Amino acid sequence: MDGISNTSTLAFKDVTVAIKSKILLKNVSGFASSGDLLAIMGPTGVGKTTLLNVLAGRIPCHSGAITLNESPFNKALRRRLGYVLQNDIFLSNLTLWETLYFTAMIRLPDEIPKQEKIKEINKIVDSFDLQKCLNTAIGDIAHPGLSGGEKKRASIACELLAAPDILLIDEPTSGLDSSTAHSLMVQLRKYASEHNRTIVATIHQPSSQVFNLFSTLMLLNEGKMAYFGPANRAIEHYAGLGITCGQHQNPADFLLKALSADVIKHKNEGDVRGIQSQQQQEEEPKQSGTCGKHNGTLTDTDRGIGTTNVELMQVAVKLPKCHTNDVNNEREETRRWPTSLWTQFNMLSWRSYKQSKGRILDKFEILLAAMTATYVSVSFFQTENSASTVRDKMGLVMISLIYWAFRMFVMAILGFYDEQAVIRKDRAAGAYRLLAYYLAKITIEIPLIIFVPFLFNTAVYWLSGLGGVDGYLVFVGIGTLNCLLTQRVAHVLGAAIKDPKLGIMTGNVISIGGLVLGGFLKVHPHDWLFWMKYVTLFHYPYAATLTYILKDTPDVWCNQTNAFIYSKCLGNTTEVLTSRDLLIEIGVELPIYCYIMTIVFAILICYVIGYYALKWKRV
Repeated sequence: MDGISNTSTLAFKDVTVAIKSKILLKNVSGFASSGDLLAIMGPTGVGKTTLLNVLAGRIPCHSGAITLNESPFNKALRRRLGYVLQNDIFLSNLTLWETLYFTAMIRLPDEIPKQEKIKEINKIVDSFDLQKCLNTAIGDIAHPGLSGGEKKRASIACELLAAPDILLIDEPTSGLDSSTAHSLMVQLRKYASEHNRTIVATIHQPSSQVFNLFSTLMLLNEGKMAYFGPANRAIEHYAGLGITCGQHQNPADFLLKALSADVIKHKNEGDVRGIQSQQQQEEEPKQSGTCGKHNGTLTDTDRGIGTTNVELMQVAVKLPKCHTNDVNNEREETRRWPTSLWTQFNMLSWRSYKQSKGRILDKFEILLAAMTATYVSVSFFQTENSASTVRDKMGLVMISLIYWAFRMFVMAILGFYDEQAVIRKDRAAGAYRLLAYYLAKITIEIPLIIFVPFLFNTAVYWLSGLGGVDGYLVFVGIGTLNCLLTQRVAHVLGAAIKDPKLGIMTGNVISIGGLVLGGFLKVHPHDWLFWMKYVTLFHYPYAATLTYILKDTPDVWCNQTNAFIYSKCLGNTTEVLTSRDLLIEIGVELPIYCYIMTIVFAILICYVIGYYALKWKRV
């Protein structure tokens, strides 16, 4: 990569973040260089994660400047940065090795040979002692896999595979026991030193052993900076303020208490050496924009040891209005992604298969389908081909379509929500194009989602005696289109609706609406409701299937049936009822190709809508 140096310095000055009238960060300044482990400490809710998000470019700041090696930290430079979230977000069905392999293949440039990428994986695995769990599935609540400490190390390993110059980590020790937390921080400190990387981590209340690993420390309280400097000088700094640490007291515990004491002292005595002066507290940010533009670098005083925010503000030069400095030229656009669309499509297809196979082809799903197929086949076994069994065949088609419609809605919506957090994390890191993900998902899931319905419909068709080979191909083909249509609609719902419960409920409402209004249950609706069947999902596969299954129904004389059922027979008992007459009586008026073309058109439309729904939600 062009422009990467062996040593880098990330600096931020006078960073202020405000949401409406609430100030989350105010005039926060600091820096971190290669080989440093900068820890950001403070009570819960003081703006630690907000500061990381500002540095990562994920939220805008009201004013201030962020630079890397004295250059504005724009979108291009931020690609040299890795960000480990507090929550460990993975696809649960992949093993650790598969997760690391995917990350390496997708985030390291195509120019790097595969064997070199694997060597990088092995280096990271050795650095973080992950050899023993490489073949263990990540797991989730229902299927235990990696431990909490292993997941945290895996999260960090995935980011380090992209070889970032700077690594931001949000609460790396959260949820870990003291021994595991210390081991992890030792590995991070060692990695920063040996590989000359910059690590910035937020941490709430570390043990004394972990605290001693920090090279630089920043203390935040109520969005303002109370201390910035070497970690081993923080105790001395507060001693100078008259707050001393006990001989056997954990330095981290002391500093958190000192922050509270500092605030109390400031409020009661007006001490200007506290978090910030009263005048600065009352100032409202007068600048707007996003962080990036900077006319200079941090001064020597800004880099002073143990300086408070007040002292930094006294020497800071007020910055001009911030503007974005993203590189929008053609060269930058061509280097936006580390790998080609083809590579991304291949790797995303591979990962989607690994993840979806276990969910879609779950043994309980297969068992449920087998039991349902048995019930249906026994109930409709070798149904007679006559006008008297038209109702039976209508019920059989309805069951086969509706059953898979409900199953597709549930499986597709839940599967989409399971992946959504991972996709959002990957996309925020600039790992791949949204188009590559979408094409891979819809391509690889097609054979998976139609496999079990294919077996189901095959068993039901032949055991029910619905016809010959040509009818079988039509029955299975339309059943497949029905599955694809409901899956596409489910993906649109998953992309457009944030709450999974609401998404599933909406899918159920659509299914029930199709069942009631699509001609399944009420063949002769009121005149003002007649048109409703044409806007339901399931009328088209239902009508297309019946059109072919009933086409060979033997003719029947009106005097051999109930004249009140068939309007053609009213007043005339010498008429002959053909299969076409039977179809019209149950509301199937159009040729079969009209129904099939409508299904295909609806599937294509849903593909397009699904993509733009994802793009609109910025997944």
